[in-house]
Amino acid sequence: MNSKKRILGILLGVMVLAAGIWYWHGLGKVETDDAQVDGRIFMVSPRVAGYVVDVPVEDNQFVKEGEVLARLDPTEYEVAVAEARAQLAALQRGVPLELSQTVHRVTGAQAVEEATKRRAAQARDEEDAARYEMERLSTEQAQAALDRRRLEALVGQGAVSREAADRARSTDDAAKARLESSRAKLEAASKARAAAEAEMRRVRAEVDLAGTGQVVAEIRARQVEAQQAKVRQAELNLEWTTVRAPVDGYVTKKNVEPGRMVTRGQPIMAVVPMSPDHLWVTANFKETELTDVKAGQPCEIRVDTYPNLVLKGQVESIMAGTGAAFSLFPPQNASGNFVKVVQRIPVRLRLTDYDPATMPPLRVGMSVVPVIFTSGGVSEVPPRVAGPDGAPVRGEGTGAGAGQAAKPAANGTAPASGPANATAPASAPSAPKQ
Repeated sequence: MNSKKRILGILLGVMVLAAGIWYWHGLGKVETDDAQVDGRIFMVSPRVAGYVVDVPVEDNQFVKEGEVLARLDPTEYEVAVAEARAQLAALQRGVPLELSQTVHRVTGAQAVEEATKRRAAQARDEEDAARYEMERLSTEQAQAALDRRRLEALVGQGAVSREAADRARSTDDAAKARLESSRAKLEAASKARAAAEAEMRRVRAEVDLAGTGQVVAEIRARQVEAQQAKVRQAELNLEWTTVRAPVDGYVTKKNVEPGRMVTRGQPIMAVVPMSPDHLWVTANFKETELTDVKAGQPCEIRVDTYPNLVLKGQVESIMAGTGAAFSLFPPQNASGNFVKVVQRIPVRLRLTDYDPATMPPLRVGMSVVPVIFTSGGVSEVPPRVAGPDGAPVRGEGTGAGAGQAAKPAANGTAPASGPANATAPASAPSAPKQ
């Protein structure tokens, strides 16, 4: 009886100790298996429509940035470039010619305007002189008419001779004749002045018209600039008939072959980069697990494909809402019966020590198990790395022991094997195809 109690007490103590160890290991960290590798996927689309003549790449082929992915028939775009350049050359020749003609027309019109101004000024001077002359002769004629009337009155009284009266009458008639002649000259001078002023206005209009050639030349210069832009666009269209890789990466989802017509913006393939700058981990933690999670906290990431690979990371950001809130049909909890469901919030983890040259390649969508250390929690997995093929490196065991070491433990973590501070080889070649 005592032995049974002793065994029961020992078992109870072992259970309490195991629960304590389990609780102690779980303090200060959160873990989830609802996580995967994410990365940027660059969809490749032609920027112009055309007939595909060559596709020199295949699915899963590694390409460098700027490498040719597809070629379109450039014939129509070469014709467009030649036509645009010809129109540009014609416009460029027309602008200097228009400027030269404008200068000559303006110079000639200004010379005519100066001559017309001089003639108009001379006509005004002649008109003024004729007016002054008519005024003088008008005064003389008035005096001659007065003398005539006086002498004719005196002749009747016998005070003067008839001869004196006749001379006064002749003087008066001569003054009237000179006055009429002067009046005719004044009218002619006035007409000449009016004609000169009309001619001056016409010549000034011609000068203004000739000056508009400068405006026409400026308009044509703007047309040249517009045509230069069209030439540039035509050259770009011709350049875009060669579709190039936007980044270093692997070709995937290729759905184009020679002989096919493609439109502008039509996806024809994708390029997936495998560099650490373009990869991250998205972990969907339960909302109840994110109480102490903050940006900048360290984490460990185990990849299901490579059980011996443990990556270091850091919490980069936490999504602004749950996954359900951004779904196509978000839940409407305000209507009907409500059943509370613990939501998951995506957390973005940045890879801090991933080196594709010495570590196995990561693929977008791979399942991973991240552990975030919220307050200095204890790592359950000693740091170690695997070779490019995911196999243990630097003295890791072989045979049955190695096979057991490659299997994850019951709690989902990989058991320790080999030196804790094992390092990766200096370099390892990467295959051109994935």
